[in-house]
Amino acid sequence: MREPAQTPYRPFRSSVDKRRTSFFHQLFDRGFNWIVASEAVVDIGVLARVAAQSWVAYDLTQSSLWVGAVASFRAAPSFLSPAIAAYIGNHVNHRLLVAAMRAFIGILAIIQAILIGTNTIRPWHQAVLTLLTGLAIAFAWPSFTTFLKDIVQPRMATRANAVLAFSHNLGELVGPISVGVIIALVGADWSFIFIAILYFGGAFLILNVPVPDHDSRIGNYHHPYVWTLRIGIHNIGRSQPLPWLLVMLLTTNLFGMAVFPLIPEYAIAVFDSGGLGFGLMTGILGGGLAVGSVLAALIGLRRHTALAALIASFIWAAGTIAFAHSPNLPITLLILFIMGNASMIWGNAILKMIRSNTYTIRHPNIMSLYTIAMGTIPIGWTISGAIAHFTTPETALITSAIATMTIPTIAFIASPAFRRAQT
Repeated sequence: MREPAQTPYRPFRSSVDKRRTSFFHQLFDRGFNWIVASEAVVDIGVLARVAAQSWVAYDLTQSSLWVGAVASFRAAPSFLSPAIAAYIGNHVNHRLLVAAMRAFIGILAIIQAILIGTNTIRPWHQAVLTLLTGLAIAFAWPSFTTFLKDIVQPRMATRANAVLAFSHNLGELVGPISVGVIIALVGADWSFIFIAILYFGGAFLILNVPVPDHDSRIGNYHHPYVWTLRIGIHNIGRSQPLPWLLVMLLTTNLFGMAVFPLIPEYAIAVFDSGGLGFGLMTGILGGGLAVGSVLAALIGLRRHTALAALIASFIWAAGTIAFAHSPNLPITLLILFIMGNASMIWGNAILKMIRSNTYTIRHPNIMSLYTIAMGTIPIGWTISGAIAHFTTPETALITSAIATMTIPTIAFIASPAFRRAQT
């Protein structure tokens, strides 16, 4: 005779087990495990490459302006080539295109390693190699996102994105620190060999992804940015506080990023900490971003979202000023870690307020403005680098802090819709 309590208990456990089995089956169905492995390797390579290019740019020129300019060279193709990328992606196999572009970036890294190792590299070499890398990324990205949609079932997309976001956060920590250690031990040329190996590994891993049942067309990449801007701006002005949020993004990305192009200068010229100090500074900032994403998820940012964004912007600004006057490397590392936390909370708060706005829900093309605004970050590196080059690093950092605080403060005071914004 069965005990009554056991009858409802067993089916309940069975249903939980089925849901868990379904989760893992759907998430890793049709090769998503290979996608995760590929992205984990490539994300480390991406952040390692950004860090290594910043180091080489400053080492070649002793100029923060060139550090920012190199970042702009990397990002420029993403604005110039969406139509070409869509045409190519719609006429070739997505998986093969992504693998080929990753292998191409690996080859470019080897070329740069040879130039550095033979002491023949010049700034124009770096500019050309960085521009070609940006073109490869611009061509591969639409195909990768389309290929990912073919692999992952729609109802698992949110979980899949969370896994890939974690992979990127891990890369932000591991990539720069790895580069710093390699530069300190054997030189910058070997850091690019390391990057090449990661990209070749990423190409190999994605080739192991089973071919999906169908190859979707990319679509929605053929519109020029002028058209996207015109439609987005036409819609965004109709609903508060969307204009304030976009202005915050633009001012912060264009004028509030002085820390990034100045990290090589502070590591080399201020703290005399070499490649290891540089790797620690960039890696700790990346680690702060990773922890900040976890904090944002735990907090939820469902209430007082605008206030959270305002506080985070003040923390970032205070950190920027503290960075300018930090007396030693350990304190700087602590400052950068706190700034990374604040940056991720601020970014999540802004994004949630934009996404949850009722007008954005009815007019999804508004999100294209968010994407374009986020794409201006490398331009911000160049602007801050130029200010530091023609004035002083401290002036660039203080200007950056003021820009970060000003618009959120004005919006919080002047816009009731911004103050009331919830997610």
